[in-house]
Amino acid sequence: MGRVIDLADLEAALNASPFHRFLGLRLERAARGEVAVAMAFRDEFLAGPENPYIHGGVIASLIDTAACFAVIAGVGRDVPTLDLRVDYLRPAGRERLQAVGRMIKGGRTVAVADVEVLGADQRAIAVGRGLFSTKE
Repeated sequence: MGRVIDLADLEAALNASPFHRFLGLRLERAARGEVAVAMAFRDEFLAGPENPYIHGGVIASLIDTAACFAVIAGVGRDVPTLDLRVDYLRPAGRERLQAVGRMIKGGRTVAVADVEVLGADQRAIAVGRGLFSTKE
């Protein structure tokens, strides 16, 4: 595997993306191959005026980011997403979400990470799995 990336380096990488800043993502903790990323609620995340829940695309973006950063924390460098699967378990309301990502496999060509998104009550909102290219 690559070099160990510390929390400050991961935070800097997360904050370097305008999209991550738009989402208001915050890295809460990191260890080798594991991260927790938080996202505060914003009205712009709502699916629509008649739908008082967070749009699924916002949740998918949170899952993709948490999975990617779990892999970065495991392999020591940025990796592109090859595939992403999301299963929505229940609607997310006007609440802060936390995504916990864990690298399951980190190989020479691909890595796999699983993510669980938790609502304010710590119940699962969604789960996802990302596949990432680790080719250099």
